[in-house]
Amino acid sequence: MFPTLYHFFKDTLGIELPFLEIVNTFGLFVALAIGAAYWAMQTEFLRRSELGYFPVKTQKVTIGMPASGSDYVFNGLFGFLFGFKIIYLALNSGEGFVPQDHIFTSDGDIALGLFIAALVLGYRYYTDKKERLEKPVEKSVKFTMADEMGNITAVALITGFLGAKIFHILETPENFSIQVILSQLLTTGGWTFFGGLICGAGGVLWYVKKKGYSIIHTLDAAVPGMMLAYGVGRFGCHFAGDGDWGIANSNGSSWLPDWAWAYKYPHNVLGKEYGTAGMERIPSCDGIYCFQLIDPVYPTPLYEALMALALFSILWFYVRKLSLKPGMVLGVYLMFAGVERFLIEFIREHGDSLYRIGDLIFSQAQMISLTMIVMGIAVWVLSKKNIIKAPSPSK
Repeated sequence: MFPTLYHFFKDTLGIELPFLEIVNTFGLFVALAIGAAYWAMQTEFLRRSELGYFPVKTQKVTIGMPASGSDYVFNGLFGFLFGFKIIYLALNSGEGFVPQDHIFTSDGDIALGLFIAALVLGYRYYTDKKERLEKPVEKSVKFTMADEMGNITAVALITGFLGAKIFHILETPENFSIQVILSQLLTTGGWTFFGGLICGAGGVLWYVKKKGYSIIHTLDAAVPGMMLAYGVGRFGCHFAGDGDWGIANSNGSSWLPDWAWAYKYPHNVLGKEYGTAGMERIPSCDGIYCFQLIDPVYPTPLYEALMALALFSILWFYVRKLSLKPGMVLGVYLMFAGVERFLIEFIREHGDSLYRIGDLIFSQAQMISLTMIVMGIAVWVLSKKNIIKAPSPSK
């Protein structure tokens, strides 16, 4: 496993770059997942805009205006935080120093933050003077749904972050307390996919409705990118060894390698200095990530990543290009995502987050998955019967 990018270069190439310890492997894959979703959604929004599913709007902009005071404040704050925290962590990375443990603390270098802030503000002043016109010009520009991706991404990140954290806290209600909630919100771990999906989607739909776009067309266009992001993110869970693995699997395979069937997740990110329950120290290992599981487990994040990429391929290369009625692509996605997660839960570790309904025992994810499957079937049927309405393409 590679807890940070530093460990990846060290273990695969034999190169030690201590400053890369600041780059958490899971965080890197989250960033890659966001980038992948951004590309897929923007591509599909643009394609559907050209087909007339989204209106092309006109907006007046003024070119040559001086930068506002809030613009300078934002740039100054960004420069200060980058120097105070990010560069500070990179410069202090090394044996025994875990950058991730210092992200949400007051640790940092004030002088370095002020220096970087001055550089950023100086550059912003230079570009402002260069772009400023003696007489600002007002122009009308056209923009499409694809041009909204920056704002949509920001809304999705904020609401998705809060949702993933809140749902993770709800999975262990016995630990409810103000201290636990605050500590969970301010850590780099503790995420629940469905929480991020539900709240992130809710935030985006609110923004889309506010801007006057069709919610159904937006969902049909967005879901392939959501599936792609999920697959990429699950690779991050696997390579970091963040604890989202399967149940114990003591049955070895004669043809599959251990990492694909019964894996101990050596050097996982949860081990750190002292390990946790169910872990053992790796012999002859020095450092803070020297633990592995005592019993091998199913590498469920890897399975989910591969299944998600396969489902994305079906949605991207086949389903989205069919002449389907509004909502049908969304229905297919809900059924795909629900079935995939429901099945994987049978071999996934749940801890104490299980719920009993009569004689049946479900995980939180399985209950949400069943809801998604039912919703997917309902959306497909309603779309087929023309009950779900959406604006017809303008072309």
